[in-house]
Amino acid sequence: MIDIERLFVNRDYTIAKALELINKAPHYNLPSGIAIVVDDSNSLLGVITDGDIRRALLHGSNLDGKINSIMNTNPITLNNNLSSQEKSVMLNKKLTELYKNKTHKTNIKNILILDNKNQVIDIIDYSDVINKNNLKSISVIGLGYVGLTLAVSLANVGFKVIGIDSDKDIIEKLNDGLPHIHEVGLDSLLKFHLGKNLIIQSNSESVSADIHILCVQTPIDDNNEPITQYLEKATEYIAKNISKNDLVIVRSTVPIGTTRNIVMPILKNISGLSPGQDFNLACAPERTVAGQALKEIRELPQIVAGLDSFSSDLATSIFKKLTHTIVNVEHLEEAELIKLMDNTFRDLTFAYSNQIAQIADKYDLDTSKIIQAANEGYPRNRIPKPSPGVGGVCLKKDPYLLISSSKKKGYVPKLTETARYINENMSSYIISKIERFSKISGKDLSQMKIFVIGFAFKGNPETSDTRQSSTLDVTNNLSQLTKNIFGYDPVLNQNDLLQFNVIPVDLETGFKDADCILIMNNHVSYSNFDIYHLLSKTNKPSLFFDGWGIFGKKMIQKIDHITYETI
Repeated sequence: MIDIERLFVNRDYTIAKALELINKAPHYNLPSGIAIVVDDSNSLLGVITDGDIRRALLHGSNLDGKINSIMNTNPITLNNNLSSQEKSVMLNKKLTELYKNKTHKTNIKNILILDNKNQVIDIIDYSDVINKNNLKSISVIGLGYVGLTLAVSLANVGFKVIGIDSDKDIIEKLNDGLPHIHEVGLDSLLKFHLGKNLIIQSNSESVSADIHILCVQTPIDDNNEPITQYLEKATEYIAKNISKNDLVIVRSTVPIGTTRNIVMPILKNISGLSPGQDFNLACAPERTVAGQALKEIRELPQIVAGLDSFSSDLATSIFKKLTHTIVNVEHLEEAELIKLMDNTFRDLTFAYSNQIAQIADKYDLDTSKIIQAANEGYPRNRIPKPSPGVGGVCLKKDPYLLISSSKKKGYVPKLTETARYINENMSSYIISKIERFSKISGKDLSQMKIFVIGFAFKGNPETSDTRQSSTLDVTNNLSQLTKNIFGYDPVLNQNDLLQFNVIPVDLETGFKDADCILIMNNHVSYSNFDIYHLLSKTNKPSLFFDGWGIFGKKMIQKIDHITYETI
């Protein structure tokens, strides 16, 4: 039982004073985001939430105003004398009444438990009180990096999950307990929950669920414009299976306005149900990094926005089982923009470092060294290291989703466009170093043996994801100049590399008689290389491109026949 009285406020409290109490609640291990309004005998009068305060301020209220004008006098309550089953039945009855009356302003994240004197004695979470037998399941549509990690995470906290994908090969592998992506801990979680809390099926089968989460890809075309057809087809699938009172959550990264202007109309038109009255809709964008998604799903703050407060509360009650920190925003478009803003900001900072690297190169300066010096002890600097381009489907795609969304409103985000230009041209910068070495050494580039290390879009944390990898930008361009490209990746197997038109080899074979070695990502295993031994096997002279500065110029320049290059 929690110390509930710490959440009590008088109806004459100012909004500022109530907000101060709400902000202190987590320090006392109390439910966040809510204060309980009581009279002098501690009988319940209503509640006020941080969402109520935010909406009031947006509509002109000020912090000195009284909370009695904005508090919710009709919170969801349950009597403490009811059994668990009776509480579940009563809660479902009250939620049905809310739908029927089209009352969507009642907070359902926190359920108040009352004694016979109408005094609050406890607060419990909506998802704790609801009978899991009444919750048919959660369907997760799209079982890629985002969907599969979410599906097993939801199963792991007790939900019944149906994972759905259109790829029959993926479905077959997953039903054999074999994940098609590399994530730490994914294998064991999949095998443990498969056939129990987690069912895998094709989208050719119907699905019965109360909550549907869209996790399909939203790529860009050759003109860098968003492709929404996968999302649209997945939404059509949900619309054919949705029932009254269901919740649909968009987790895919999408252009601003997609949830409201694409997903909602499809659901409405096909199902015949009305959004916000017959079904609920929310946006809760994925924010994890490939390689440690399972960990970050449980730790990172989750952004949640609903079509209305009821939808927002429903979505929050689900994700609250995964992470302690939920950040509720008011509009669907805000949640969509936040995800694009996250990745675009990172792309921008990396572009800055890569620009500095090219300037430093003109002066023959060590970029990593000067960035480290600039950052050291200086709290206002967090300049990242330069890299051989910015890869990964998120950082390459999401800025273009932001650009497209912005241009639709008549604004050209030149800073974002320039950052993309810098990062996309890093492959040409790297190839220019190879061409320069070819001329200086007198070697015919078309005959040079080039050994490329690291094909996943990043090495740390390790991943098998090669989508939009900067390495492929380089190898695709190099393949126009030479056919002697060999490859190695510590996570991918050799068959994976064959699709990239490189010859897969082990490390020893790759270094042997190589004219050029390119280290393209930053996998932790590279620091364990016996680099002097490996480089001794290369042709004389040869180029060693240390893309992440793992070994450093001082270490490598001791080898007479090696020309050292980095970003």
